[in-house]
Amino acid sequence: MIERIVFSGSGGQGLMFVGKLFANIMVDKVDNITFFPSYGSEVRGGTAHCQVIMSSEEIASPIIEHADSLIMMNQPSTDRFMPVLTEDGVAIINSSLVAPLDDKRVIYIPASDMGLEAGDERSANIVMFGAFLRYKKFLTLEEAKEHVLKTSVARMGQKGADINLKAFQAGWDFS
Repeated sequence: MIERIVFSGSGGQGLMFVGKLFANIMVDKVDNITFFPSYGSEVRGGTAHCQVIMSSEEIASPIIEHADSLIMMNQPSTDRFMPVLTEDGVAIINSSLVAPLDDKRVIYIPASDMGLEAGDERSANIVMFGAFLRYKKFLTLEEAKEHVLKTSVARMGQKGADINLKAFQAGWDFS
């Protein structure tokens, strides 16, 4: 088993947070896992992405040449990483900020709009995370919500956690 995932967006959209959260959740569930962050020249507003690889075998390199899954928050990220998506891979794309592609591998989710509906547009990353986990079935809904709640309370307090749980559920239910 191997799963190669790229989380990408503008700096400040929370894709590093989601990638790291995912890697931390999965560390006890898979034999081998890597988390490889990469920031653009500006942290907030510049491009940022992280790569997560999970495998039952040893991982030779944390750099992804061919991705099984993409979680893309903006147009520059989509333009950059769609060419590395495998033929049977899936790209979950924020349709609030990305122009449609004619590609059967893409799942569009209006994550920015849904985050705003949940209480804060900044929770769009959590909407995408919910959709990704529902589609890929790495965790049950209960397991995923427990991790999102625990991490969100630690970072943002109860109000932020409530918004993130609402955003996560919206993403989960969308797919």
